[in-house]
Amino acid sequence: MRKLVVLGIALSFVTAASADFFDDFDSYADQAAFDAVYTQIYPTVPLLLDQTMGYSDGQSVNPLGPNNNYERRAYMNLGAEYDGTDAQPLVFEFMFKLDDAIDWWSREYFEIRGYTGVGYADGDLQELIALGVTSSGVDTTMYNARVMNGAGWVNLTTKTTDWVKLSAYIKTATVELFVDDNLFQTSARPAGVTFDCVVLGSGLSTRVNTHFDDLNVEIVPEPASLMLLALGALALRRR
Repeated sequence: MRKLVVLGIALSFVTAASADFFDDFDSYADQAAFDAVYTQIYPTVPLLLDQTMGYSDGQSVNPLGPNNNYERRAYMNLGAEYDGTDAQPLVFEFMFKLDDAIDWWSREYFEIRGYTGVGYADGDLQELIALGVTSSGVDTTMYNARVMNGAGWVNLTTKTTDWVKLSAYIKTATVELFVDDNLFQTSARPAGVTFDCVVLGSGLSTRVNTHFDDLNVEIVPEPASLMLLALGALALRRR
């Protein structure tokens, strides 16, 4: 019976490893609490916790546009390497709001990235997927997305000043790009490349104030990670 209990705990750990990360930014008491979770890439010009506006509640992330957001950017490591398959996509999504949908010079987005190491800037950048808006080589009246080793920057749908949900479904060799759960683009991407961090904000100048909220990453461990967990469960069973 003891072996069965131990095995059950180990198998629960294997199952729990396929977890969701969600942040509505409402739990942070102040900027310092936010900075304890997200590392500021340029600490002297931090990405801001906005306690006056949010989609799901009263708080969100604000790069402090217009014209003031140079280098405002932060990241968080996911703690492991994650990938998606056709059967179990890796989902990266968040809520996004523009104060002005007309201005063409808008450059703000969130990214999910994968490095050869174990997190942000550890080794070479293998892949990044960005969702938001940009002003170079795209239709600036639309929301945009980027798959670095796929289609590059692409157009999604017409911008508004409403909150919208931007989503990327990362599958075995493709990325499906959505706005408000409607599919607008599909891009190829290298199979087997994993993701290990999220980057908030573009770090670029813009003339439009923006807000981000309800960051969601539904993460499925890569097969190698699952194998290690399964081996650990097997070792416990043998004991």
